[in-house]
Amino acid sequence: MTFKLPAYVAPDFKEPLFANAPDVKFAPAEIDGAAPLNFHATSIFPEYYKVNGEWKLAIESRMDCVVSLRDEALAVVEPRNLKKGDLVALGRTENCEDGIFLHSNPFLSDSSEREIFGFRHGRSRETAFSMDYDNLYSLLRHEKENGFILWVMGPAFAFDYDARRAMQALADAGFVNGLLAGNALATHDMEAGYFKTALGQDIYTQQAVRNGHYHHLDLINRVRLAGSIEAFLEESNASNGIMYSLVKNNIPYVLTGSIRDDGPLPG
Repeated sequence: MTFKLPAYVAPDFKEPLFANAPDVKFAPAEIDGAAPLNFHATSIFPEYYKVNGEWKLAIESRMDCVVSLRDEALAVVEPRNLKKGDLVALGRTENCEDGIFLHSNPFLSDSSEREIFGFRHGRSRETAFSMDYDNLYSLLRHEKENGFILWVMGPAFAFDYDARRAMQALADAGFVNGLLAGNALATHDMEAGYFKTALGQDIYTQQAVRNGHYHHLDLINRVRLAGSIEAFLEESNASNGIMYSLVKNNIPYVLTGSIRDDGPLPG
């Protein structure tokens, strides 16, 4: 059988769902590099926005960005590249309620419902697990007495309630002299402290919460609005977590980003 590229099937904007939908709302960015609160984050699917009564497709969209209105055109922008005054689309719904439509079946002619955005549901492949740490305990005690302990960590440390608390306890007890990690560790650790979730899942039960996929993006945005991790922890009255313990105990840390980094966090 010869392969045939499937045809793109656009929504029928004459249907009442689209015709009766309101225009999408926009708000200006207050500072460079941070979106206004209640911003809409893009997905992996085509997305349409109703502007002045007309549905427009966000061209060259990609995940976890925002949509800015520029000269009546929609620009998909990473939050860190926003400039003060840029108009950013608002809304946390994706079925026309906020003038935003996520087109989950762009290559199907039928209207059957399908699960939307699988990345946003269920458990992460990086969810923490436990094993025998007896040898590690002995090594840590030896290094504390005879050297320095530098941790190189991934975000799974922050995905589990007990693992996160244990890491905080190690830092408070002097078993952390420095930390190297990516932005994800700090983001999800502070997400756990602020929203009680990690990667949108309840930090203890690991059950997905409504709109939880926004939490890490909201967290990054709030830290950027605060200006630094230290300022955010103080403003939010943080009382637990890995980053909280590092700051409280003046333990040095270095965070790095990735090629598809949602942040980066300031500092």
